[in-house]
Amino acid sequence: MQRIKKILMLVFIFIVTLNINYLGMIDKRIIVESSEYKAGNTSNLVLNKILSDNELKTEIPKMFNYASNGKQYRVSEVNPDYITNGLYSAEDEDGTTYYYRGDIDNNNLVFGTYDEDYYVYGSNGLYFQTKESCIEVESNEEYCQPLKIASKGEKMYWKIIRVNGDGSIRLTYNNCVNISTGEISHMNIGGSGNLLCGVGSTPYNLSGNDAKYSGYTYDNGTDSYIKKEVDTWYNNTLGSNSLYDSKVILGRYCSDSSGYRYDETFGMNIFSSYDRLGQARYNFSKDNAPSFICPDTSESYGGSYRLKAGLIAADELVYAGENIGVVGNSYLNPGASGLSYWSMTPSDFVDGDARVWFEIDSLYSNYVNYNGAVRPVINLTTENCTLIGDGTIDNPYMLAE
Repeated sequence: MQRIKKILMLVFIFIVTLNINYLGMIDKRIIVESSEYKAGNTSNLVLNKILSDNELKTEIPKMFNYASNGKQYRVSEVNPDYITNGLYSAEDEDGTTYYYRGDIDNNNLVFGTYDEDYYVYGSNGLYFQTKESCIEVESNEEYCQPLKIASKGEKMYWKIIRVNGDGSIRLTYNNCVNISTGEISHMNIGGSGNLLCGVGSTPYNLSGNDAKYSGYTYDNGTDSYIKKEVDTWYNNTLGSNSLYDSKVILGRYCSDSSGYRYDETFGMNIFSSYDRLGQARYNFSKDNAPSFICPDTSESYGGSYRLKAGLIAADELVYAGENIGVVGNSYLNPGASGLSYWSMTPSDFVDGDARVWFEIDSLYSNYVNYNGAVRPVINLTTENCTLIGDGTIDNPYMLAE
């Protein structure tokens, strides 16, 4: 009898041990699956919505030597293999980023409303946030007439550039005004006309006789002229509304001033961005190679920032489908519209003048004391949020909690 009891006790212990091990295996499996779920960012409802509304495509070799319409510098034919429209992924400083490229129309988003009629001041293609900043440049009050760019209650339309690696979404301003008629619309209408698309049109900086003036800031903290304009607009609008301001995070911005040197191949002083993005123009052997990761710099100007509002980087323009010297369509400038605006990426220093990457139908290098549209970029938190709508102009996305 005692022998039978011992046998039964051993069987019982064996069964309990098996159960404990089995439950432990289940726990481990749950932990692994949970980790994979989190690592895939599938808990981000905003990203889920964007992924469900788009087919995620794969980058192809030499993709960035072409504009998204399949055209290449000085080549009139379209290469159909390089017509690259849609949603793609890459790496940024915080993980996997999902970015839009090409002639697409389902990345529209509405965020923010103008609390009052909003005016800029200027004429003949130059428009500033305040009459005082206009007079600083124009030196004549007569040239600083008000232009209403938004009516009270006017919604702010944006284009989604990408979902950042940290899960936030990056937007670029998309409202336009017809300077002749005062009609307010959205940039994706295409066509040139007499449009101001952005919140103003100013020089990047008032002086350009030193390479440092291509930096978004310079001399370790002095703001460029365009940064002052962007900050003024933000503080007067989204920043003055606690609800909107609380949704805008201190996002990453890059004014890449790294690698400044004289380059014999290009025959001028360039920044690393020119070497990275300008190869196709000169038919050199290296491929264009945009990056969402901001390089380190030892200069006293430019660099990486954490800001509420800034400008798009030239690399982001290339990811979006633009290319140096190639006229083509992208969601940032549809229909080769002839609309121009600044990036925040230093380009080169030539003939005693600093230049910054600029968008006008194609990627271009423009002198900092010329004028171009000021088109702000912001980053929104997606924490406890989802998207409603389908991203089209008739049914744009909106953040919902």
